[in-house]
Amino acid sequence: MNGGPGITRWAALAGLVIVVAPPLAAQQRGPALARLEVVVPHSVDRAVARGTRSVTGAPGPRYWQNSSDYRIAADVTPADSMLRGDETVTYHNASPDTLPYVVFHVYQNLMGPDAARQQPAPGHTRGMVLDLVEVDGRRIEVPDNMVGRDAGPGMASVRGTEMMVPLPAPLLPGGQAAFHIRWHFKIPPSYAPRMGMQDSTTGQIAQWYPQIAVYDDLHGWDRQQYIGSGEFYCDYGHFTYSVTLPAGFIVGGTGVLTNADQVLTAAERAALRQAASSDQVVHVLTAGQFGPGRATTGTAGEPLTWRFDADSVRDVAFSFGDHYLWDATRAMVDSAAHRYAAVNVFYREGAPRFDQVALMARSALETHSARMVPYPYPQLTETEGGRGGMEYPMTVFVGADSGLYREDMVTAHEIGHEWFPMLVGSNETRYGWMDEGLNTFDTYFATDAYLPPSFKGYGVKEDHDTYVTFVRNADEDLQIMSPANAFGVVDAGYDVEAYSKPAGALWALRSILGNDEFYRAYRAYIHRWAYKHPSPWDFFRTFDDVTGQDLDWFWEPWFFSREWLDQAVTGVRHQGRDLVVTVENRGGLYAPVDVTATLADGGTVSWRAPASVWFGGARTITTRHAVPGRVTAVTLDAARNFPDIDRTNNVWTAGK
Repeated sequence: MNGGPGITRWAALAGLVIVVAPPLAAQQRGPALARLEVVVPHSVDRAVARGTRSVTGAPGPRYWQNSSDYRIAADVTPADSMLRGDETVTYHNASPDTLPYVVFHVYQNLMGPDAARQQPAPGHTRGMVLDLVEVDGRRIEVPDNMVGRDAGPGMASVRGTEMMVPLPAPLLPGGQAAFHIRWHFKIPPSYAPRMGMQDSTTGQIAQWYPQIAVYDDLHGWDRQQYIGSGEFYCDYGHFTYSVTLPAGFIVGGTGVLTNADQVLTAAERAALRQAASSDQVVHVLTAGQFGPGRATTGTAGEPLTWRFDADSVRDVAFSFGDHYLWDATRAMVDSAAHRYAAVNVFYREGAPRFDQVALMARSALETHSARMVPYPYPQLTETEGGRGGMEYPMTVFVGADSGLYREDMVTAHEIGHEWFPMLVGSNETRYGWMDEGLNTFDTYFATDAYLPPSFKGYGVKEDHDTYVTFVRNADEDLQIMSPANAFGVVDAGYDVEAYSKPAGALWALRSILGNDEFYRAYRAYIHRWAYKHPSPWDFFRTFDDVTGQDLDWFWEPWFFSREWLDQAVTGVRHQGRDLVVTVENRGGLYAPVDVTATLADGGTVSWRAPASVWFGGARTITTRHAVPGRVTAVTLDAARNFPDIDRTNNVWTAGK
């Protein structure tokens, strides 16, 4: 058993004796035996019965998934912050169902004057204005007012950030429909959620095109509104897109630039070749090279079109600017295949810490690849701007921060999202923890890999402290399984339930299972659900299947309840050569009892009583183990593998 970092020596369980006391009166919140089994929703049971999912957590033999192929052209005019777009999208119906309509997300309506929002979004625009919608060559009328208008017969129906487009003829299983859409919108300012103009000539562009919603085997059409909090649920497809801007502006984002010879100078192309063949950070574009003919080909006022191609991605986003510095390097993402991914970093002069971000990004890609599965895409572009960070396939937006830990952590976190949810395409809106919680856990290792030793373990401690503070002080604590729109206007509690608490749960589970067994199940989940749409129950069942254990005792209280963990030392005594320790479970989460006894000579003896000691309803247990001398202190969970909400009762000291 690997007890996690920090435990000096684990004693053999053969020497461990555990005595379980009967349950106390139910005056405290605590374990409820009826909750040892995870309740599976009818939608998942029906999917298993139909063969699209399985009781092992793997996709079933009849699993299906729809997809879309996009060709998008964007014309951006920084002078008036306008984006005009034209897309042709082919939708493939792989489902067994006949579809009379197709649902699109029109996310820019979040910025419209009448939009429902769960967080402030100053700088309102008209939202996304649809100029043309055609289906298989037939025009579909769209209401003039894009927000909250019912459609007449044969018209598209637009409500908030959702557009329902009727089809001229029902789309049969195995069929496809072609849509042609033209639209425009004013790019909002930088304080818009997740995207916007960072200054008058620098923009980060996301949620920018009409995107076909997911139709899946669990819920049918995904018709959840985008209200600012919570993120996205997307199908996979092939994207070719172009961005037209004046010469002198550079563009980077999702996909591979396919016309570098038309938009980049010979010197820039040579610098990129150098970056691809060495481990040095190469300065592709410096401040002395800004402007048409130097930063790009072309002359002042001439439009340049940048073309990108991205396969097997769920979304596309890009950034542009006429005063971005550009650093490039490479990351070894698959040592077995000796495969590298290109790393590109765009940032404005003076942005704190961004002169180190290429190294941070390379370290994050390499660490995530080694711990999970190799990064699947050919490149990663990070651009500076915005608040905090945001992720899209092959590109991340990260704000500049003067703190070394914070800049590295956000970079590592956003890049970690390339695995969850870009590779494993969970429904972020319903289950934010499936990308944020898993990725917060992964970020601990990626951050530690780059930072000096003084920062090691800081992320785990910070998140445990955040969770504990919230649980001890919050008026209302929701569950990890709560959807994003269940939280308040300022996201009260969402950071805990979607980030800190599930990451802490995974850290605890890694301690319980051991590092090797944990990652065997974790990687199996990634392989099973790469480019697919898992539910939480697929995650839980995969761990059960791969480890050969029924872990409902862990999943149910940790993910579905509002319980906490609070173990307390209530008694310590010597009995012959044995040390007898009495421990009370004052919370409602199940965890092993990790005991570390400090000896008078400074040595330690550590042992573990498994979490199963609590399953019979006990609130108090007594555990004993042989020790080779006098004990001066006893500590529960000395390695801090578990988010105990009151560590003051975790320690017993002789004479006190």
